[in-house]
Amino acid sequence: MLIEQYVEVRKKRHDVVSVRQAASAVLTVMKACPVSRSELNDMIAASAVAHGLGVAFDAQQSPPQFSISR
Repeated sequence: MLIEQYVEVRKKRHDVVSVRQAASAVLTVMKACPVSRSELNDMIAASAVAHGLGVAFDAQQSPPQFSISR
C-alpha cells in the first residue's frame, strides 16, 4: 500500500521512479520493514511498471557473499 501511494504521487510529475529514492521513503516511514531490501526494490519496480512508469535501478547492491570451502 505504501509503495503504491509513493508511485501514484511520483507519476503525477515524473516518468521514472528511482528505486533508491522510493526505498528510502518507504524505510523512513516503515522502520521495521518485513521484507528484505532486494524484495522491496523488486516491489517498487513492479509497481512502477504497473503504473506505466520507467524504473531507475539505482539502488546500491550489497556485494555477493562468497564462501570458499576447501
